[in-house]
Amino acid sequence: MLITMETLTEYVAPDIRDETFEDIYNENVLSLILYLQRNPRSTNTELFSYLALLKTYLPESYLLMSDCQQILGPPDPIHGGPPFEVRMRPFIALISTSNPRPGHVCLSNQEIALNVVQLLHHLKISRSATVKKLMSSLCGNQPKPYIIQYIKDLLTKREMRQKYLNKFSSLITDIMMEENFYHAVSVLKTASEKFRQNPTFPQNLSRLYYIKGKPHEQKSKAEYWANKAIERAPNNSYVADTLGQIYKNCLRRARQPEDVRAMTEEAFKAFKDVEEKAEKEEGPELEDVGPISISKHFNNRGLFGFIQVAKIAFEKMGVVKNQGLIQNKKMEVEEKFDFFEWYLIYSKPDVTILEPHYFWKDVALCYHYYTDKTASESTSFPGLLDCLNQGLFLSKGRRAEFEEVEKTVSDLEEIQDVLKKTYEENTDDVKVAERYILSNIILSNKMPDSPRVTSVTELKTIIHRFLNTKVGQRSPEFYLLVLLLFWPEEQTQILQKDDNEEVEQQATHNSASEDETSEDEDTNEEQETEHQAAQLPSNLMFDPDLEQNITFMEKAFERTQYAKYLRGRYLLPLFFLGKRSGLSKWIHKSKLDAIVEKNVDTELAGESYINNKNKLERINEIWENGEVWQIQEIKDILLPLAKEQCHILTTPQEHNEQVSFVYAGGKKVKAFTEVESDALAQSSMLFYLGFTIRCPVVFSEISPV
Repeated sequence: MLITMETLTEYVAPDIRDETFEDIYNENVLSLILYLQRNPRSTNTELFSYLALLKTYLPESYLLMSDCQQILGPPDPIHGGPPFEVRMRPFIALISTSNPRPGHVCLSNQEIALNVVQLLHHLKISRSATVKKLMSSLCGNQPKPYIIQYIKDLLTKREMRQKYLNKFSSLITDIMMEENFYHAVSVLKTASEKFRQNPTFPQNLSRLYYIKGKPHEQKSKAEYWANKAIERAPNNSYVADTLGQIYKNCLRRARQPEDVRAMTEEAFKAFKDVEEKAEKEEGPELEDVGPISISKHFNNRGLFGFIQVAKIAFEKMGVVKNQGLIQNKKMEVEEKFDFFEWYLIYSKPDVTILEPHYFWKDVALCYHYYTDKTASESTSFPGLLDCLNQGLFLSKGRRAEFEEVEKTVSDLEEIQDVLKKTYEENTDDVKVAERYILSNIILSNKMPDSPRVTSVTELKTIIHRFLNTKVGQRSPEFYLLVLLLFWPEEQTQILQKDDNEEVEQQATHNSASEDETSEDEDTNEEQETEHQAAQLPSNLMFDPDLEQNITFMEKAFERTQYAKYLRGRYLLPLFFLGKRSGLSKWIHKSKLDAIVEKNVDTELAGESYINNKNKLERINEIWENGEVWQIQEIKDILLPLAKEQCHILTTPQEHNEQVSFVYAGGKKVKAFTEVESDALAQSSMLFYLGFTIRCPVVFSEISPV
């Protein structure tokens, strides 16, 4: 789209419109085009082209007036030269010299900047030539930090599109589309040579070669620049990952068995290097500690790269030719599967972002290839947590495009029966005990009055056997179960009535039988519980300290390195506190997901065209904007909490977390919350309690999940 009189006049800078505008535009916009045609190499045309490029691709960018004068060259106004407005007279109507503050020079509007860039392209002043001249003009021996950042963003910053990163920066993409591949290569080479310590430019050049390069030069050129990047950042796992991606791409294209084997080994070696470097990297909170590599998130690409290579190699060579590979890599595949199983159950990239659909697909297929086991049949602790997700629209399996059906009561009863027998044969194995206890909670969620559900008292007895050994040294999963089993029954809940009334919660608490249930629910379980409670040893009549076990859970989260591997990710709530009693008071998140999915199906039923994308967007919207808490069916099953704000605790996460106290059996215990302070002050706000693998978390009516 070329500049027209209308588009130019609409965005002319208001501060100079009254004087300069009439002089420039009365004759016609063609005078501007004519000037550019006649003076393509003049310094004011060069500066104008830089400003247009920057505004197009970095809308908030600007150049300092001193840098503009440097580009324009002598004579400087302070030495008697003409003022900036005079030297830029052909373009001044489109330029602001005070945005965001005086002395900051930019084009007045991004849309007009885009039109200018297109016009310049048609006048043979290309994007690639412009950005290379910009580097030459302003990136001498000691370029200013803000200019360096602009160049880095122009050439390497990848934008999100539909919640996934584009392969290249917008500028590089446009250069390839409007010019050609080798012009993009030339720009990145120039940057790599100009900034000899920066690994980002050779890394992106390597990516450009292996993704878009011609077959005969893809591997050699990409490998060369990947190694250049690694030389500049030898401890950075993200830089090292590029080499693994090159070999993985070569493996995909390999046809001959010897090439497949060679690329498989090269890729395994490269991704092992990524994995080892990622293990040594620390979070941003240790940025000032010393010469260590820092990353906001744990880099899982080494682990996932291994999975992808193992999967591709298996598919390339087939079962018969793959026996050696299977024997050598089976144990490692199982280890990687275990990692990603809990990694994806306990967290997601962000509140609003899910893993790509292919992520779990590759993990599950690779696991099946090497073990003959099916991921959806896993009965590990995270596997059990995932049972109730299966069949839902947002489940890992459905998103991976597997044929996945909902687990039936019969399926869950069979799982519970197997785990019960396993526990009875291994009563001293805490991991087996954890899985057996969880299988009952999962079954109770599916069918609260199932006669196969073990009583709360019996489950308490099982876990109590481990409470006095390795005190404070158990897993987060163990302490999660302690909290679920011993959380007191809440029979009365009084919320704030007005701004001046203290929030208080009344709860009945029977020290002789903590699992006593309400009269109209779980009657059979109550009778069995009371019978067995009378037979408990006296030391089991006292419940563990919930506050202490929350502390143990947090410390276990750090000690087991979940904190390391899940840093920067959003921890998913696993259970919510509901209105029922016994095991039935814990509502698995899948129940909320199912209600939301049903509501969206009903809402979209009247539309003429519905696809999975529309459905996904609407489901995400309901969770993200807190609309989920307004759904009556969800309000009917969740128990509102009384809560008092305690204080703000700054943690080494991306943002501050607020520590609050919730009432449990008349006692206050700590819970984290991301509720904003203004929400806490609203007396009418309802709050709900959930549990992540780290700790209890308070959600408000407006909390995103």
